[in-house]
Amino acid sequence: MIYLVGGGPINEEWFDQLEKDGQWIGIDRGAAFLLRKGLTVSHAFGDFDSVTAEEFKMIQKDIAHVHKEQPEKDMTDMEIALNWALGQKEPIKMIGVTGGRQDHFFGNIQLLLSETALNHTEQITIENENNQMSCHLPGNFTVLKEDKYPYLSFIPFTKDVRGLTLSGVKYPLDEHHLTYGMTLTLSNEIVDDFASISFKDGILMMIRSRD
Repeated sequence: MIYLVGGGPINEEWFDQLEKDGQWIGIDRGAAFLLRKGLTVSHAFGDFDSVTAEEFKMIQKDIAHVHKEQPEKDMTDMEIALNWALGQKEPIKMIGVTGGRQDHFFGNIQLLLSETALNHTEQITIENENNQMSCHLPGNFTVLKEDKYPYLSFIPFTKDVRGLTLSGVKYPLDEHHLTYGMTLTLSNEIVDDFASISFKDGILMMIRSRD
């Protein structure tokens, strides 16, 4: 597992309960956050304009591979880090990317729609203390029931998602045509041991959540 940790707000109580096995990667201020948590950080990416001079010295001292970028560039620090992580061919969790500035939030969400990321949809999730988000291409997949995520929602990431079928859930669907602006597929619940999902066309975001 590769954890990409951004500089956005992170619920520390939730973070402290995460499984710590894996490779930790800090993006900009996220690198300083990880070091303060006492974790071994293998790589740091960013222009580091959001850390203090003292924090940057700590990052340079304690992290073996620091990829310092120019502030003026055509990709965000997170996009650069995600492209690197995808090349490692391991599961990826993106943390610290959903709070704070809304332009960063939406930018990070749409990273899942990049051509590179869409070739590895099964590999990437975005997580915070209440949500787990992932993108899916047409096909079939199952989702296990978990008490920590009572709600299961789907949002179309293309104008049309066709042939959406949901079973094992409180509100099943059969061959449904989902379009932008529809909220029909929010706040479903898994009622069996697992939910079965299939669709024939489009891109679908799945969000598992709790209050």
